[in-house]
Amino acid sequence: MASCWSSVEKAAFLCCFLLAMGSLICCARPEEEEEQEEQRSCHGAFDLYFVLDKSGSVKNHWTEIYSFVESLAEKFISPMLRMSFIVFSSRGTTIMKLTENREAIRRGLDILKEELPGGDTFMHEGFKRANEQIYHETYGGVRTASVIIALTDGELQDAQFYYAEQEANRARNFGAIVYCVGVKDFNETQLSTIADSIDHVFPVKGGFYALRGTIDSILKKSCIEILAAEPSSVCAGESFQVVVRGNGFYHARNIDQVLCSFKLNDSLTINEKPTFVHDTYLLCPAPVIEDAGQVVFLQVSMNNGLTFISSSVSITSTHCRVPPFPFLSCFLFCGWQSAGLLSSPPQLVLLSFLYTDWDHPFHCSSDSLSAAGSGSSVVVLAPLLHSGDQGAASTTTSRA
Repeated sequence: MASCWSSVEKAAFLCCFLLAMGSLICCARPEEEEEQEEQRSCHGAFDLYFVLDKSGSVKNHWTEIYSFVESLAEKFISPMLRMSFIVFSSRGTTIMKLTENREAIRRGLDILKEELPGGDTFMHEGFKRANEQIYHETYGGVRTASVIIALTDGELQDAQFYYAEQEANRARNFGAIVYCVGVKDFNETQLSTIADSIDHVFPVKGGFYALRGTIDSILKKSCIEILAAEPSSVCAGESFQVVVRGNGFYHARNIDQVLCSFKLNDSLTINEKPTFVHDTYLLCPAPVIEDAGQVVFLQVSMNNGLTFISSSVSITSTHCRVPPFPFLSCFLFCGWQSAGLLSSPPQLVLLSFLYTDWDHPFHCSSDSLSAAGSGSSVVVLAPLLHSGDQGAASTTTSRA
């Protein structure tokens, strides 16, 4: 089939493509600069359970435990995140059931502050209270991801450890991610067995007064969040790929179980396996959105679809057409990129023709970049411009 492009258009496209690549490589910021930025809050939308030791061994340090929980809880700022406070000693008690209401969380913290420690260290009783809520939510149709942060001091007796491990495994079977905070004389081997792994254990060997110093590291390791999608506007009826930007995607027990989820409506959700997984972004094939004006919300599963991290990040479909002079759009893209007006991540290049709205043929939008569409000619490059990452993807699709 004969090409619809003239030789001049083809030459112009090749030139601007090479210019765009050169300007992006020269101007890209090193990823190391971003990694050095301290994460100070979490926008993730999931269910967070604090399971806290209030046995007799912490009776002189409850103020430090409360202050630690209060400060850490304030770091989780998504209005969609739900939280629960649970304490354990000789039995487990739910101080506050799951809620996203910030006033209710404040009241829960006030009640937690007045708790009087005493009794044995039956950690499994605390996990039981968390599992009751997880079970109720999961099998009640709400498949929200769960994160448990359990805190204890000292060493568990053999029976206590056995039952704690059993309940932690039960939580994992429900899809929960389990972290443990061990203070002072804890048994690290025990906690690494109760938690998902040794990497899910936060040792605080400096004692209770050092708890506050671990907040940022706990936040960084426990936060799973979706921050943005690129592109956020796509052409109706066209296939495309999406870059899901966020944090914590390596927190999955097995990154092969990470899924991108596209919620088309209340009854239809489509899951896709990402073609590339990085701790701060995913590259995912996306379902074709047939109707213009449709809004699709993004979710991520860390356990092969058992539960999901929710978000308010969305992709909107629109009517599109190819401009009459594609190479002009390509030059516009090159110019905008060189001027720093496009916000693509430095690790990922999405080069495509600009599309225009049917109703406004002269209104170009830099946010309407098709990533791996079937219209006109599209180039998708996903090489990671830093060593040590797991591969790259490139696709070229054309239609006469």
